[in-house]
Amino acid sequence: MNPVRSMLFTPGNRVDMIEKAIRSGADAVIVDLEDAVSADNKEIARGNLGELPASPVPYYVRTNAVETGMLWDDVVAAGNGDVVGVIIPKAEDPQVITQIDGALTAIEKLTGKPDGSITVIPLIESALGVRLTYEMARSSPRVDCVMFGGGEQGDLIADLGSEWTPDGTGLMHARSEVLLSSRAAGIPYPMEAVFMDFRNLDALRVESELAARLGYVGKVAIHPAQIPVINEVFTPASDVVEYQRKVLAAFEKAEAEGSASIAVDGKMVDYAVARVARTIIERAEIAAQAESARANREGS
Repeated sequence: MNPVRSMLFTPGNRVDMIEKAIRSGADAVIVDLEDAVSADNKEIARGNLGELPASPVPYYVRTNAVETGMLWDDVVAAGNGDVVGVIIPKAEDPQVITQIDGALTAIEKLTGKPDGSITVIPLIESALGVRLTYEMARSSPRVDCVMFGGGEQGDLIADLGSEWTPDGTGLMHARSEVLLSSRAAGIPYPMEAVFMDFRNLDALRVESELAARLGYVGKVAIHPAQIPVINEVFTPASDVVEYQRKVLAAFEKAEAEGSASIAVDGKMVDYAVARVARTIIERAEIAAQAESARANREGS
């Protein structure tokens, strides 16, 4: 998976909206086959995966959940389309993730795509899903991103019986548990799912900043107006990055000289501080890679 800060949902049956989404400034576009598509339009949306508009940013597909009976048709259509990943809603079964891996392996061999090129992203929307995040993340090497689905009035809120607020109090444990399980499993790109009130950009910023402080690297949008806020929040400020580079350079120089504890601007720097510095620099590089990838695609 290429690094992304922002992903934008768009209905799979609306090619006109897909075309707008790829110009929204989002680092990736999610073609939705699930909630954004009515039952009588599912086939149209699935068929559109084979004829997606040329895009400067990568496409992902949100399938229908396994219990709908439509998951496998969605996976086949996505695997045969020009997409880089599938997002599995209401994910809570590691065996299903493993089975999807196998199906995609077969499709890649039949279509000539590189082995393992299609990412699988579990979307965590239930108490059981939160509990089994680690197991799902470890069930396939295709999983290098996990999404926390804590949207207002969403499935997870209903499952937990908690109250949703932008400051995240009711979902703090679940949000932290998904992040912790993802990181423990070695997932490089834990992401947050949607913020439903697309007109309330101030509240979006509050929730996005909370997610970034916890360790999430990006967030999914449902409206183009949300993209600038998300991209800004998940891009470390240049002065912060510059300082962390200074800290890391000083530490690495001292380490090479045999010291693992130094002072920089009156503050102690050791291995733990250096690791934090590397994390912040890595997030800045993720943002830079996303911007560069978009620029390269738009220029080609």
